[in-house]
Amino acid sequence: MKSRLQAVSTLLLIALVLSLVPAAALPSNASAAQACTDRAQFVADVTVPDGTRYDPNATFTKTWRLRNSGTCTWTTAYTMVFDAGQQMGTTTSVALANTAPGATIDMSVPMTAPSAAGHYFGYWKFKNASGVPFGIGVNANRSWWVEINVNGTPTTGVALNFTSKAVEGKATWTSGAGGLSFPGADGDAKGFAFKLDQPTFESNVTASQPGLLFSPQQITNGFVQARFEDFTVQSGDRFQTTVGCQAAATSCYVAYRLDYEVGSSVRTFWTFREKFEGLTYSPNLDLSPLAGQTVKFILYISAWGSPVGDRALWGNPVIARQGATPVTPPPTVTGTPPTPTPTGTPGPVPVTVPPSSCDRAQFIADVTVPDGTIMAPGQTFRKTWSLKNVGSCTWSKSTYQLVYFSGERMSGPASLVFTEDVPVGVTYKFSVDLTAPSAAGSYRGFWMFKNARGELFGIGSQGNKPWWVDIKVSGPTVTPGGPTVTPGGPTVTPAAGIAYDFATRACEAAWVSRAATSLPCPGTDGDAKGFVLKLSNPKLETGATDPRPGLITFPSPPQAGGLDGYIQG
Repeated sequence: MKSRLQAVSTLLLIALVLSLVPAAALPSNASAAQACTDRAQFVADVTVPDGTRYDPNATFTKTWRLRNSGTCTWTTAYTMVFDAGQQMGTTTSVALANTAPGATIDMSVPMTAPSAAGHYFGYWKFKNASGVPFGIGVNANRSWWVEINVNGTPTTGVALNFTSKAVEGKATWTSGAGGLSFPGADGDAKGFAFKLDQPTFESNVTASQPGLLFSPQQITNGFVQARFEDFTVQSGDRFQTTVGCQAAATSCYVAYRLDYEVGSSVRTFWTFREKFEGLTYSPNLDLSPLAGQTVKFILYISAWGSPVGDRALWGNPVIARQGATPVTPPPTVTGTPPTPTPTGTPGPVPVTVPPSSCDRAQFIADVTVPDGTIMAPGQTFRKTWSLKNVGSCTWSKSTYQLVYFSGERMSGPASLVFTEDVPVGVTYKFSVDLTAPSAAGSYRGFWMFKNARGELFGIGSQGNKPWWVDIKVSGPTVTPGGPTVTPGGPTVTPAAGIAYDFATRACEAAWVSRAATSLPCPGTDGDAKGFVLKLSNPKLETGATDPRPGLITFPSPPQAGGLDGYIQG
């Protein structure tokens, strides 16, 4: 269970999407009956990251780590209880161990995946010794959850299998460099894609069904896409897949899109930004708004700034249809990948750094300039990272260096020598002075360390991965995803280059959710039926403040029968 920022609009819209939780409209009354306060803070999914896939009836143990952020000591009279959603087993409550304020506790529940294929959530809370429920969030009344996907028979109920169609040659592949072959050659700077029989995601979960690996053209904001043959959408059709970076692709940072072509017009149905973080996401999109139309669907991946190390997976992408005739799997096609044709200006190609014998770093924090910070063209800034020496060698001053590795250098130095010794186990702050590029766009620069022998080392399990600085330069620009306009404050009159401003005109829309046929705009924060709020200068999960107007959209919770909650305007 982890809150995530998801871009789901089809045009220019900044949306802060909060997590799907069954929300009560009123705060917990735990404090009314006692002098101290019961409050929890979610810390981590110790096991079973969101979107993990299981076979029907598979057994597993879900473990959450939570912190006592209140003032009451949790005793053995406290319990964790099932709150809503899919129970996934017979356990309804688990007793807590004594947990003092500020301490953390790992809570585990044995579970069994449902027998039917689908996407399932189960929500949990705490109860104190008086039986009063409480949870996480600002008002200590939110649930945390387990989220899984249950596999079905790969061919049952599938109206369109994108992986099979790709293998059959029923898709046209392109990037900014022109036409591409499928399967492509791994490492082709023009961009490439190929089938993986059992793709392994950044969560280290290996899928049991095949998928497609996409890598965009190796230029800033490069892309790769596959346009499939005509398909007539029926009411109730659903696009289903699992998206995430490939295992070990630690610098992967991409935007996913499901586009569709009608006549000569290409429109975006869904988009999602994904960064390597050990988690995956499993969209289950209702295509009913397109019912009756014959369209060409397009699977699209673009780099979010630098393309270095971008390896994005579409896990078993299909269009599911209730009662569809089972599809016969195509024969496996093998062959020699085509030899890449050199381009005039090939983009950067990922470099593999051999593991160091004794040098290894651990990334601790972005002290300054969080990922996605917006800069003016030519703006100077100081980027500071906090890193810890987790190897077995002391990093010696004057002989160890911070070095530029790849991506956008941003006018930074090629290297900086350490000014202090950093013993094993010590955390130190490293800074470099940089300048934002003059052209608008998204930029990422990668950095590593170099030891006294001139060997590169970095972070990760083998100490051979870079860390980065990631910024967005403001100003008009055109990217594969469409126009990005110069940031500006809320205004009723759209700024130059904007044909329609969704944020400022949000309350002209009719808002509905799974739980309500009509919602007010602006809504009420905490409304369990879902709500929308208008924001000036929204603050993003990176800590950056965007000067453009934005919306918070909070969906209704999932409903009985496995129906996903949603909100739409």
